[in-house]
Amino acid sequence: MATRDSTRSAAGSLERGLAGDYELGLGGWLAEAWDRVGGNKGTIWMAVLFYLSLAFLIGMFFGILNTPPIDPGTVQPPTVIELIGNIVSGLVLMPMAVGLGFLATAVAMGEKPNPKSLFAWYDKTLKIFLTALLMNSLILLGFLLLVLPGIYLLVSYQIALPLMVDKKLGPWEALETSRKIIGHHWFVVLAFDITALLILTASTMLLGIPLIWAVPFLVIAFGILYRNLAGIEADTLDRVLAR
Repeated sequence: MATRDSTRSAAGSLERGLAGDYELGLGGWLAEAWDRVGGNKGTIWMAVLFYLSLAFLIGMFFGILNTPPIDPGTVQPPTVIELIGNIVSGLVLMPMAVGLGFLATAVAMGEKPNPKSLFAWYDKTLKIFLTALLMNSLILLGFLLLVLPGIYLLVSYQIALPLMVDKKLGPWEALETSRKIIGHHWFVVLAFDITALLILTASTMLLGIPLIWAVPFLVIAFGILYRNLAGIEADTLDRVLAR
């Protein structure tokens, strides 16, 4: 109980996040994520495998429907089937990705989430899709302009989708709120992103075996990020715990 109480006291809120009133040190962040892997690895992997399996099935289905180019050596514009596949993939998978983030946040709160909560966010599908579309468009524009603006937005928008759902924000408001909150510790979040990339690369090179621990570790780390920066609303947490 004491551990759970201390975890809740570390949870942030939207107001505190916008004011920069939160703790986010890379060392403590990673250490806590690692400590929480034990006992939660199975739950995280169950949710991740649900997500990956559905992504594979969608990709395989539209891959079968898509006609390959006559000359494989030429660069072809996306086909109608590919465009439809991308839209369907976004509509189906992005609510699950948001659910995975909330599941990780529940773990960061010391709770035992229900893996089925991964599918609990389809009532927000359209808003999630529109927010992601706007976010990706702005990030792409940033990379096309000078690269650095794209990197800045890529880091800054990391909690935009869960913010939109959890705090009931509009797409643009969610993006701006995420940018402002992360802006207080932007370089710490960038350092985490680089660390995560290095961990995944090294784990893959080692025959993928370390991924057994690395994937839950990084997923839980995202949950800690969201918990500290914005906190999770009681009604959102109830859905994750399937109360």
